[in-house]
Amino acid sequence: MMKGLILKEFYLSLRIRAICLLSYLILLILCILVKISSVYGNVADMNGKDMFLGTIFYLMALALPAVLGISSLSCHVLEDEKSRFKHFSRSLPLTSRQIVGSLYIHNLLSLGAATVCGWLTYFLACGVFSRSIEPRYLLYILIINAILFTFYCSKIYLNYRFQSRKVSTAILAVLIIVLSFGLEFGMLGLMNYYFKKRGYDMFSDNEDKKTPPDSLTAEFASDFARNLGWVGAHFWWAFMLVGGAVILLSYLRSVREFERRS
Repeated sequence: MMKGLILKEFYLSLRIRAICLLSYLILLILCILVKISSVYGNVADMNGKDMFLGTIFYLMALALPAVLGISSLSCHVLEDEKSRFKHFSRSLPLTSRQIVGSLYIHNLLSLGAATVCGWLTYFLACGVFSRSIEPRYLLYILIINAILFTFYCSKIYLNYRFQSRKVSTAILAVLIIVLSFGLEFGMLGLMNYYFKKRGYDMFSDNEDKKTPPDSLTAEFASDFARNLGWVGAHFWWAFMLVGGAVILLSYLRSVREFERRS
């Protein structure tokens, strides 16, 4: 019976996924055409060709898999509410946890398939741009999709709670904006602390001390990447624990809202 509910979610999301898939294919073809143009066309003669091609490679290797991840997620709570599905669900030999869980399982399975397709896209990007395959990028794609799934689980709960796609999207957008600004100001503070220890201050009135040399900026980027890798290697379990807690809490709260409205 849960299989039928999972298939229901799949069929309801076919149209929007077809549109997202078409967008993905258009972007994929454009990336490949840019690479062809870098050999035979106008891109071959442009200034900064290597930097431009590097940007296109990362777009194809990481951004396109993220597009696949986003397009794989769907939530039809509001459609179920309009169609009075909650009344029909009472006749099903399923508990509230199973009915709500089918939505989470459907998104998890879809995102798993999108992750595999994202890995294949990365392999294609490496072949097109003549890059060597680095396993860490496969991990990056998995992490991006895991973050997407965590946020989307929160959106599912917000849809159950407020019964409004606009409200749930607005709340989630505000949360993402707050987190983005927090990360940005935190990064600026960390950079300034790093530069201050070396005689520079990004917020100083002294122009000679305000702008650090490019070599120092590159050194900061290298140290930050190394420290971030160390944190990820030693505290990956903490990130998984937090993400799992958010997903579990969203699921339990969704079940509670479903039961309350039924």
